[in-house]
Amino acid sequence: MKSTTIKTAIIALTALTGSVSAEITSSYKNQKAAWDQHLSMRQNTPFHGVTWRNVGPIFQGGRAVDVIRPTDQPHVIYVAYASGGVWKSTNNGQTFTPMTDDLPSQVVGSLVIDPNDSNTLWLGTGENNSSRSSYGGMGVYQSKDGGETWAFKGLGDTDRIGRIVVDPKDSNRIYVAALGKLYSKGGDRGLYRSTDGGDTWDTLIEGKKYTGFIDLAMSPNGDLYASAWDRSRKAWDFQEGGEGSALYKSSDNGDSWQKLTNGLPYGEYMGRMGITTSISNPDVVYVSIDNQTPLPESEWDMGSSAVTAKRLKNMDKAEFLTQDKKAVESFLRSNNFPPETKANDIIEKIKNDEMTPADLVDQLADGNNNLFNVDIKSLEIYRSDDAGASFKRTHKEDLQGVVFSYGYYFGQVKVDPQNEDIVYATGVPFIKSTDGGKTWASAWSSKMHADLQAIWINPQHSNHIMVGNDGGVDESYDGGQTWNKIDQQPVGQFYTVAVDMETPYNIYGGLQDNGTLKGSSQNDWTQGESWERIFGGDGMHVNVDDTEKLTYVGFQFGNSFRLGSAAPKKITPPNYVGEESLRKNWNTPVMMSTHNHDILYFAGHKMYRSMNKGDDWTEISGDLTESEKRGDVPFATITSVSESPLKFGLIWAGTDDGLVWVTEDGGNKWRKVSKQLPKHRWVSRIIASPHKEKRAWLAMNGYRQDDIQPYLYRTDNLGKSWKKMSKGLPNETINVVKEDPKNEDMVYVGTDKGIYVSMNKGDSWNMLGDGLPTVPVHDLIVHPRENELVIGTHGRSVYVADVAPLQNKTEQVKDNELFIFPVDEIKESRSWDSKPFTWEYTDNKSKTETIYLWSETSGEAEISITDASDSTIYQAQTTLKKGFNQWHWDYKIDEALAIAAEAAALEKNKASEADDEGDNDSDKESQAINKSNIPYAESKRLGHPPYIEPGKYHLIIKQGDEQHSVDFSVK
Repeated sequence: MKSTTIKTAIIALTALTGSVSAEITSSYKNQKAAWDQHLSMRQNTPFHGVTWRNVGPIFQGGRAVDVIRPTDQPHVIYVAYASGGVWKSTNNGQTFTPMTDDLPSQVVGSLVIDPNDSNTLWLGTGENNSSRSSYGGMGVYQSKDGGETWAFKGLGDTDRIGRIVVDPKDSNRIYVAALGKLYSKGGDRGLYRSTDGGDTWDTLIEGKKYTGFIDLAMSPNGDLYASAWDRSRKAWDFQEGGEGSALYKSSDNGDSWQKLTNGLPYGEYMGRMGITTSISNPDVVYVSIDNQTPLPESEWDMGSSAVTAKRLKNMDKAEFLTQDKKAVESFLRSNNFPPETKANDIIEKIKNDEMTPADLVDQLADGNNNLFNVDIKSLEIYRSDDAGASFKRTHKEDLQGVVFSYGYYFGQVKVDPQNEDIVYATGVPFIKSTDGGKTWASAWSSKMHADLQAIWINPQHSNHIMVGNDGGVDESYDGGQTWNKIDQQPVGQFYTVAVDMETPYNIYGGLQDNGTLKGSSQNDWTQGESWERIFGGDGMHVNVDDTEKLTYVGFQFGNSFRLGSAAPKKITPPNYVGEESLRKNWNTPVMMSTHNHDILYFAGHKMYRSMNKGDDWTEISGDLTESEKRGDVPFATITSVSESPLKFGLIWAGTDDGLVWVTEDGGNKWRKVSKQLPKHRWVSRIIASPHKEKRAWLAMNGYRQDDIQPYLYRTDNLGKSWKKMSKGLPNETINVVKEDPKNEDMVYVGTDKGIYVSMNKGDSWNMLGDGLPTVPVHDLIVHPRENELVIGTHGRSVYVADVAPLQNKTEQVKDNELFIFPVDEIKESRSWDSKPFTWEYTDNKSKTETIYLWSETSGEAEISITDASDSTIYQAQTTLKKGFNQWHWDYKIDEALAIAAEAAALEKNKASEADDEGDNDSDKESQAINKSNIPYAESKRLGHPPYIEPGKYHLIIKQGDEQHSVDFSVK
């Protein structure tokens, strides 16, 4: 077996060497350079004063790909999310804290605890799932302090880690199964071993072309088992298995390996494999296999109805004419034929030989149905009782309805540590066998989320199990009979966000695996506040009609619905007999017109328009795609649509095969404007400017070519020419670009690692804030009234930031070395006059006023507040960084200064009222102050801090020779 030592310079984070295809631009060397630029922009951004607040949601959880617990720390739980990083609980799941926010990748493939040291963790980045939004990573990391700090440990070009195993006999011996890149072949993929704690790595089995390694398991006797997976994905096709998929064994710590073949179904349909070994009987090995072998037609699931697409393909005229009319009508309605297409009409046409039964389905294609209605062997469980020398399928009957056509998404099997005959396997449901895999039953609850990703079994109490799924984490203490959900983390994977005009406004969004959710913009997830689910499926585009109280939502592959006071109504454009079914993207664009909320646009491979809220549709374009590549993934579709808010009928469209179109007359004539642009790059966003009619912004995405370059362009002449605008941005794939609605100089860009802003129409870029974790930003919107920027992240739910000060960064600001942005009127709180409760919980957050400041230089500054008579009542020092700053004020003033100011004001008033009533006796004066019920002295007498009183004030900032002030009032 080939063995190649890969040297890793830990401190310098030197890139790994390897044979990487020339077309791949996201090698570790390039990713590391991009990350260095990212860090530099984070540290040096002038907009460090922008604060992000996470508003949730939390209840839905997110794709949890690993859940582990140290045996000697019973209250500690670690959960690893696909793109939300690693979270830790030290109180048995009551609360969780993120542990990897500052790593260059929060995308997780594997997380393990060193069996010899429960404070040592190994993290493999890059998700081992191979779905549409599964991201690559940047190698392996180690923490020696329970996740508080992390050190890079190499394998940076492996891209996606399937599994890490630490030898319980030697913590310096670590094994890594690496999948390699998803969309391109070559690179570093294979099976790796380190014998020096990750300082160097040996290549034990080298992956080839698209074959990498997905799983690893070590038997108590030291035997190692590793599964290779031959899989490749294109934008239009996914090969879920291949000849390279195989199971290997080593009995000498990985020095040599043998391919295990006896009893396993090798061949072109061999897909993902999961492995587990028995602690109670080391010779027992279970393997779960995603077997993509097509079933013979005699074994097809034809459906419960007499008229289904599968039956119609081989149904002749005579048989069709015997079918019940209701069954035909049910088929038409469930397959989205237009209402005017009636069963009687179809029956009559087939009777008169005007069409055949097959004509009903020849052009019918539904990406969502194709996920479930594919007849293959699917999930199989194999068992060896002789340490892998031979395997037998444990079950006679096929395990249909567990993983459907996408077994590549699961692949976990675990055996009870105390009983080799109790075994669990993951799929859409969670299943369990108590007889060695012969029979299976559900270990799933209706309260649990579907799509199981990870299993943890308590080695000391095996009825205590935890699972990770696409909705977070669930826990059972009775072997899967009952379950508790323990999600308290904002780890939602958003595709889109939208807002309404309520007070306070609500945020809407479509999430991977978790439907469409709605929640208040004032939500505080740390207090357990969350959102409500308003629709199911994989949530996609959302449009809110505030005037009609309607919401347009949808799920994968263009299944769109209108929500209102009545029952949800499906509004997807229908299928017409004899016409090609509309090709619809996973995230199909649906857009409500900004000019008339009754008008909707829907984009498949053609554009449609509805003038009546989706009840009827008119085709307003031909096929706007060019690619003829077809596979099992819908492709050659429109991916982004934008209507100019300045001109009705000016519409832009971008496609997944790299085309951009514009029409100026509502679709009568379309002009292709992408000749100057890069070829074959997915249009992630085309957006019409809200300020200039002929301007549009374009982001293209190389994710599906394993390309991380930022493709960003602007046109100022309706696409006749394009200007590249990505200069200054790091190499991070761009998902969204938008102009600010108030300030045309401001442009926002969301990438796979964060968010950036330009204050000069894209000529230069800065990171927006420095408190956002490393997470993909998929969508963003600025609330038109509140001037808050809302971003939907794919892994950490929704963040909100106040951008009003930036919108108002006028020439006046630029001309000042020091500047205080206007302060809104402050409203007095009743709690200010109340003495605080002695035993109040100390972690309660005090409400503060955020004051925004701009400074051209870094350094110390003095902040003071004076009252209407120019007496100083507050004074404090603060440190400003160059750029945009925040100062947080708790509304309290200086007690001594305030009382002195009150006394001076009182003396002045007394002197002006009556000279002859003056009394200079100090005791009488003090008594007069306390009896006068003046606020600051009264606060001191009552024993609570002095808060600012209603009135007019000046806020002053001084830094060196510079000074600036603003007026504000308290109501």
